[in-house]
Amino acid sequence: MGRISNAIAATLVVAGLVGMWPTSAGAQATSAGSATLPPPAVLGDCAGAVPVIVASDADAQSDIYSAVTLAGVLGSTSCIVLAGGRDEPFPQAQLDRLAAAASGGYVVGGPAAVPNAKLSGRDMIRVWGADRWETAAAVGAVAAALAAGEDPSASDGSGDQPDDDTPAWQQRLVTEFSAALRSSDAPDDMCMSLYRNGEPVFEHQTGTPLLPASLIKLATASVVLSELGADATFTTRVVADAGALAAASDGVLRGDLYLIGGGDPVLATPGYINRIVPERPYTDVTKLADDVMAALDAHGIDTIDGAIVGDGSWFADGEQTYTSHYPPGATPDTPPVWKQSYMSQNFVGVLSGLVINDGYSPYTVSRLSHTRSADATQAAASDFDDLLEAQGLVIRHRPRSGSAPSASDSTSLGSITSPPVEDMLVRILRISENTPAEMLFKQIGRHRGDSSRAASAAAATTALRDLLGSAADGVVLVDGSGLSVHNRMTCEAAAQLLLLAGDDSRFAASLSIAGRTPTLQSCGPRPAAPGGSTNTVYAKGGQLNDSSSIAGVSTAPNGDVLTFAMIANEPLIIRLGSCNALRQLTLDAIGRYTYGPDS
Repeated sequence: MGRISNAIAATLVVAGLVGMWPTSAGAQATSAGSATLPPPAVLGDCAGAVPVIVASDADAQSDIYSAVTLAGVLGSTSCIVLAGGRDEPFPQAQLDRLAAAASGGYVVGGPAAVPNAKLSGRDMIRVWGADRWETAAAVGAVAAALAAGEDPSASDGSGDQPDDDTPAWQQRLVTEFSAALRSSDAPDDMCMSLYRNGEPVFEHQTGTPLLPASLIKLATASVVLSELGADATFTTRVVADAGALAAASDGVLRGDLYLIGGGDPVLATPGYINRIVPERPYTDVTKLADDVMAALDAHGIDTIDGAIVGDGSWFADGEQTYTSHYPPGATPDTPPVWKQSYMSQNFVGVLSGLVINDGYSPYTVSRLSHTRSADATQAAASDFDDLLEAQGLVIRHRPRSGSAPSASDSTSLGSITSPPVEDMLVRILRISENTPAEMLFKQIGRHRGDSSRAASAAAATTALRDLLGSAADGVVLVDGSGLSVHNRMTCEAAAQLLLLAGDDSRFAASLSIAGRTPTLQSCGPRPAAPGGSTNTVYAKGGQLNDSSSIAGVSTAPNGDVLTFAMIANEPLIIRLGSCNALRQLTLDAIGRYTYGPDS
């Protein structure tokens, strides 16, 4: 609120001094989203006047009106000089106006908006802040100083203006990175964090807990690695009752086969995995079927006088969805942990200790056309039944869910082990799959004794604090995918998780490549000039109705590593689109960082 109050104070200063500016030269009144450049009369006559230099591209509209404010305070002794847009040449007509102006003057906007090269060697007072509000506050402070007859160069309206020792490259980086805050789409509930080589460069509300959407998967993946280890795997087994197998005769096993889950989050058939691109690591359950058929052939068995029984008790809680779950302290108005629409629109599958193909049976190319199983464990047994029957095995009873015999009373017919957790990261961080994320979240809970959602959330929260210390303050973990509207994360925590992993880690390499791979293939950094290049940015995005977020890492040509996070919350912010200005400007700033100091 302090930042907004300062901006309001700046406006009040101008209102009190408006009589000092000719009526015909007043700033145009505009509606939201339809801002225009000042009319020519506002520019003023520069002959012998104090110049106020400002950028003149669409991204700098707020700075332009701040310049009008400052010129209004100075009155007829000043003029506005439009320096041209970012990366555009200084218009010759404006250079001529500047040449006729008095020495010194003011610049509204940071070095990214008005590079030092556009000052034509003049010694000028630069007035700017970390975002559009702080720039307005800085202008207000200067205006107040001028009105009081004080030295305006000593005014500091925002507290974030760099001192004389701040390198130009850092000023530019801060200005470009904070451009999202100056966007007309920027909400009040927004945080940003930027680190260079592990040291903070820019922070805005960095410790404010906000709804992160899928950015919560950074926490899920980090905790899974710390709790279970990068090499952790999950095993799915098939057994038969030892006595029944020993008594098999005439090719008939008079008993059931038991498919026992180990909570493998990526157990699937090739048809399900290959229905869409790109390829992704998974556990091919058809290979388990092959092994079981080979074992049965070795026993001379071609008929099962029983059923395929799925055992999903690896997660003993039996929770399949969270649509009926509520956080502690819920009231009648509190929404559930998951909206029912997440299930009806198949944003997440069915959970169990035994799941094949995310619990969809059957599935199609279109996610919305999948059929959700009422019982994920029974559906897995049915899928495995189909795989065995396709190879000629006769199974006389319908598949069902149930409990397998004890290890001492059973004989193994085959098992299959998942890829290691570190291989699964690409599915969680790049493709942002919700069901595997939730399965891994439950594995965290099981590792600490209870796989229920609530217990898993408590276990993950404890593990996160062990990892981050006080940086975990404000983080609220309710689920593992980020679908819940009750999750909270800070920009500091998101950035610290990336710093903890390291830019050269498997974790970082598993993030989406902005502009190239899911889920950010349509949103990458734009070059500063046509035909130019940008740094590769690895990032994780998140989006819900009321949340848009992005965080990631990038290595510049000089070896500098930038680590960043941005979370923005506003009702129905999803209407801005998946590549909205907040995400785009953030990615632009990171991708364009090619001007840092030599290593």
